[in-house]
Amino acid sequence: MSDSVLSQEELDALLTGSSIESVDSDTLSSSEESLLTKIFESMGTARASTLGQLANTSITLDQINLNTGTAAKFAEEFVSPLVGANATITGANLSGDWTLFAPETTVLSIGNSILQSEATELNEDITDAFAEAISTCMASDVKVLSDNVKSDIRPGATETQRYNNGTDFITTAGPLLRVGIHLTIDGASYPSYIITSMRTAKSIARLLAPAPTAPTNGGDLGEGSVSSGSGGNAINMAPAQFQQFSPHGVVEPLDNLALLLDVPMRVTVELGRTRMTIKDILNLGEGSIVELEKLAGEPVDVLVNDKLIALGEVVVIDENFSIRVTKVVTPMERIFDRENLHGKGGV
Repeated sequence: MSDSVLSQEELDALLTGSSIESVDSDTLSSSEESLLTKIFESMGTARASTLGQLANTSITLDQINLNTGTAAKFAEEFVSPLVGANATITGANLSGDWTLFAPETTVLSIGNSILQSEATELNEDITDAFAEAISTCMASDVKVLSDNVKSDIRPGATETQRYNNGTDFITTAGPLLRVGIHLTIDGASYPSYIITSMRTAKSIARLLAPAPTAPTNGGDLGEGSVSSGSGGNAINMAPAQFQQFSPHGVVEPLDNLALLLDVPMRVTVELGRTRMTIKDILNLGEGSIVELEKLAGEPVDVLVNDKLIALGEVVVIDENFSIRVTKVVTPMERIFDRENLHGKGGV
């Protein structure tokens, strides 16, 4: 807190009855830890279901654990290669970092399940397959979070890469919360992790906390009578009576994929790409022509969150450019046949 101005988090803390000091604390209170454990358990269960569908295998949640610390503390725990992505989450009442990663053993297990392979070390195909898994997990996390905080939370773009160790990847400053999500795959437990700033974690806990109940002047109001004011007129009061209902059937749960159907995604249509030297870029001006690698007549790429999902041709409808989809790209084609989707050349 500054000398004269309270931050939004501090104002919210006052309104919900929390202490202002806890907003910037590097530890979690017992109530915050309980609220966060429950939401991350929900995320872990949703992840297990969606990853199981992606990999066409049985995946269940094993356990969740929360740890606080710094980037240096967490980085030294990972001396082997890992695969991860630095992303963000943004909403009306929440904005922060959201780092997802997993060690080599987890990446191999999930990647091999998706590809139906038996790789023993990380390679490009396994990394690409796990990138699909991270995108799925990101969408699943945001869906669970939006549903629980009753607010539209949007995911940022994720760019998954391989890193030699934790020091190369975990660099976020300040106090951090690390969430370990352990999934059971083929009878063995494999860990994956979320790292976010303590401020973001506390903001989530604040949004999950129940609204404080306004105190009443007369204490608890039970059956009896109270005075209506200085006139002394008594008002009879009694608890409301409600009819008891019994269930008439079992409601079938929604398919887990349905939980993600209203998550907003960024759709991009890419005409083509090229590479230019700095000298050529500096020489660009009005009237300059940039030649793309794609040939005339080749289909354009339709990308969702920077992932190729379809090919199409450009059409004009009512003076607006549109895309007629000519081919839907399967996950296996994204991983194996990226060089051949256009007949020749890369995507």
